[in-house]
Amino acid sequence: MKPVDYYQVLGVPATARDHEIRQAYRQLCREYHPDTTTLSQAEALEKFLVLNEAYTTLNHPVKRTRYDQARIARAIELTRVPTPVPSPRPTTFDIQERALSSTELFALFILGFAFLASLLLVGFVSLTKGY
Repeated sequence: MKPVDYYQVLGVPATARDHEIRQAYRQLCREYHPDTTTLSQAEALEKFLVLNEAYTTLNHPVKRTRYDQARIARAIELTRVPTPVPSPRPTTFDIQERALSSTELFALFILGFAFLASLLLVGFVSLTKGY
């Protein structure tokens, strides 16, 4: 449901002074009061309740300030362009995402072989030097 703009309900600009709001309210009360209008009872009551809510909010300084702030925030939110949420980046160590290619398997084999060869070399040097 779209929020009701109380300034439009009363037919006044957002810069209207208190006496302008009161004057517009009184004029619309005569027009929409359920006892004096030509509208149906339900429609008149609905419009009259919205009119009273608008006047109650805009006539009270603190409520009007809060309403204006919320109205500005809504306007900003409507003009804001949503930022796309980036998809999570795949980790380079997650081997469950895809199978290893033959090149990667060969590189791992060479790496393991070099590691074992270096361990054997360190062991051989330590035995010959007597460490």
